[in-house]
Amino acid sequence: MSIDCVIGICTRPRHLIAAACAAACLGAQAAPFELTYSGWFSTGEALNLQSDASPTYFSATTPFILQARFDDSSPNLAPLPPSPSSFDGYRAYAPTSMVFYIGSAGQFAVNGTDNPGLSVSIFDQQSFDPGHYAVGVIVDAVADGAGIVGDFRGASPAFAASALTATTFTDFAGVGHSSGICISGGGATCTLHNVTPIVLRDAGNTAWNLTLASFETDLPAERMNMAAISAVPEPSTYGLMLAGLGLLAWAARARRR
Repeated sequence: MSIDCVIGICTRPRHLIAAACAAACLGAQAAPFELTYSGWFSTGEALNLQSDASPTYFSATTPFILQARFDDSSPNLAPLPPSPSSFDGYRAYAPTSMVFYIGSAGQFAVNGTDNPGLSVSIFDQQSFDPGHYAVGVIVDAVADGAGIVGDFRGASPAFAASALTATTFTDFAGVGHSSGICISGGGATCTLHNVTPIVLRDAGNTAWNLTLASFETDLPAERMNMAAISAVPEPSTYGLMLAGLGLLAWAARARRR
């Protein structure tokens, strides 16, 4: 079996190089992740043009899917009180992209310019509800602003927020929606929120307001929510992957010849 020399450097046989490159690229775990979360908006919540004088409430319980990409090497936007505390198991990352798919209304983008402090918020089983996991979106994690966070009794595989991995959240337990920062009371005992819509953008870049209600609900009253975090190869990894697959195809053709 011949050995190729490329630019004066002798390498392994072509097909072995291609296979090794493709396998390494496919097996690489990149820092970027994508959250996919599906849930429901209640009739106490609204979606309307930002220019409208008043909210347009959903006429029926409306499904949504949230997709958000983020990088776990970016700064943690969650509060950082002295350790140990429940905040040790909480991470909040600014998304690189975020999209809501809302019932028949269609697709809307969400960005941190319109929504300062926008975050993908992740809680492990050592956080505020020991033994549970939680995940969702919160605007201004430090002040606990508007957002949606689902509560799950498990994750497969299990993970720590400080060492995030691709996972599927399991055994949905309930969900909390918040319309904005609490201005009277706190936590589950909050009696008044500063209602702050999440600003969405349609395909024409027109601004819409998504106004959430403030509530917590558990199964079986709440419809099933689902969530998963998947690893997303970086663009450079995609390039290496394609190069490796291309080498495999080239080597296969060479063997046939």
